[in-house]
Amino acid sequence: MCGIAAIFSKNPIPFATIKKMTDIIEHRGPDGEGHQSFLNGQLWLGHRRLAIVDLSDNGAQPMSYKNGRYWIVFNGEVYNYIEIRKELEQRGHRFMSTTDTEVIMAAYDEWGEGCLNKFNGMWAFIIVDTLERRLFAARDRFGVKPFYYAVKGEAIAFGSEIKQLLVDDFVSRRARREQVAKFLLFGEVNIERETFFEGVNQLLPSEAMSMNLDKGVSSLKIWKYYDPPLNRSMKRDGHLAEYQSRFKELLFDSVRLRLRSDVPVGSCLSGGMDSSSLVLVMNELLKQDGAQHKVKTFTSCFLNKKYDEWEFAEKIVQQVEADSHRVYPDMNHLFDEIEDLIWHQDEPFKSTSIYAQWNVMRLARENNVTVLLDGQGADETMAGYHPYISVYIANLIKSGNVKTAIDELKRLKQTGLISATESIGKVLLKIIYHASGLKIRRDSDVKELLKQEYQNINKREIPKDFQQYLYQEIFTSLQSLLRYEDRNSMAFSIEARTPYLDYRLVELLLSIPGGYKVYDGYTKPFLRQAMKGIMNDQVRLRIDKKGFVTPEDIWYREKFKEIKSILLSDDSPIYIWIEKEQLKNWLNDPAKPFGKYHLWRLLSVHFWMKRFQLS
Repeated sequence: MCGIAAIFSKNPIPFATIKKMTDIIEHRGPDGEGHQSFLNGQLWLGHRRLAIVDLSDNGAQPMSYKNGRYWIVFNGEVYNYIEIRKELEQRGHRFMSTTDTEVIMAAYDEWGEGCLNKFNGMWAFIIVDTLERRLFAARDRFGVKPFYYAVKGEAIAFGSEIKQLLVDDFVSRRARREQVAKFLLFGEVNIERETFFEGVNQLLPSEAMSMNLDKGVSSLKIWKYYDPPLNRSMKRDGHLAEYQSRFKELLFDSVRLRLRSDVPVGSCLSGGMDSSSLVLVMNELLKQDGAQHKVKTFTSCFLNKKYDEWEFAEKIVQQVEADSHRVYPDMNHLFDEIEDLIWHQDEPFKSTSIYAQWNVMRLARENNVTVLLDGQGADETMAGYHPYISVYIANLIKSGNVKTAIDELKRLKQTGLISATESIGKVLLKIIYHASGLKIRRDSDVKELLKQEYQNINKREIPKDFQQYLYQEIFTSLQSLLRYEDRNSMAFSIEARTPYLDYRLVELLLSIPGGYKVYDGYTKPFLRQAMKGIMNDQVRLRIDKKGFVTPEDIWYREKFKEIKSILLSDDSPIYIWIEKEQLKNWLNDPAKPFGKYHLWRLLSVHFWMKRFQLS
């Protein structure tokens, strides 16, 4: 895990520029730095190193291969590099290090762009082929690692973080107004090619890029190299046991690969299903390998029990006898650190929840853990969020699987995931209306409405089929969570690994018929089944969901006067979007039209624009 930088121009570039681009991300790689120039200074590669695999100087970057033909700067991990290396050695390749970095270059030499299909991991890298005079770059399948770029005339710059592209005013410090407006009004964060900064773009997940170094920026090409297969069927096909067995096998193998490290590995532990499962699987695998050390876990806690999950996390800690560590975030410290948090995030964020994660990452660093496993991606691939249920039921009905829908509704009532006091008919009607983007009319005849809606269900436009819905969630809403995690972890020189985003697991889950995604009254049935007999049932069968929550309601009330004072200060950049008198009126009645989420968005944009000196 590291930070990368590169810049190309038709004219020679001073060393000072690439040096600034790597200095500004020292937090991503405190263990070393390197720079390499090409074409008489027209192209520079830069790197900051966080040493994870092969801690010797053999792992330093930029790294070369095949007598200097290939050069690379790489951020991320290819977890199956050992298996790929063995295959390449059989094909005649020889290696000078034990790094995955060198394996990437050898794989590119052997398979060209097709090497990307070999890799299991997370990555953002740039390879320069000095013989072909070509630059090739790629971002991992699901966008775990960031890759930004900006074009200025006949020059182009690349980086792991946006702030690198602001060096020497390569990009003007201007906010992209349309993006900021969408964020303030609707809470939309950046999931598109364009970022919150004018002139700064990103490679999207599963995208690659190439450029002919002789022709320059005009030859730049971007394409999508990966698209996971999708089974759109909602019908249960009788192969449940087979899917369950394959899921458990892949989950354990995914964690096994992500334990490969020459530095200590721990895990985030919220007390929910996802992180608890990872800790238990880690423990099982470590025992199998005869490891003597305990799993290290890191948990965000709150004294207010409404927001605290320690009672569940503690059960896992006790079960594996973990070396556990806790932190208690509070609003006063958030205000002390908000400018640092914004600076590391690069772009505005829509709630204080990431501050809990920020504290967990710092706690890990304070306890000398460099690699953390985390549960990102489990909800999106396994339909873990409760709002998914309405789309699931509506799609079962629309696809003709009415009996399955009714049976699941009954079980969902039994487990408590839907109201136990309402009739199936009324619940079903609400689900249909919710999935259709409508609301039930008051004092309506529920039975009559249900009859009408059942007859019209195939005519009703329900947003996306369920399987496509989950597919899109991976490439949309999940992207903001991955950005938060990357920036929070790297702020403290921590490598965060996401076992649920092993592409084999994702492909399996997208290939399983949608009718199994909610099963026997529970979300995430495959994970629950895999943990049967391994996880305490109080955690395994819990239906409430929190994650990295913070007591935002309480914090906003306690700090409202201070927030109001900040936003109404004479030099507040918020006035670019909102007139001061109008903002005053809104803040005096924050529920109309701005509630707590709008309040935070305003505050986030305020600090973001001031910290980055944006206009």
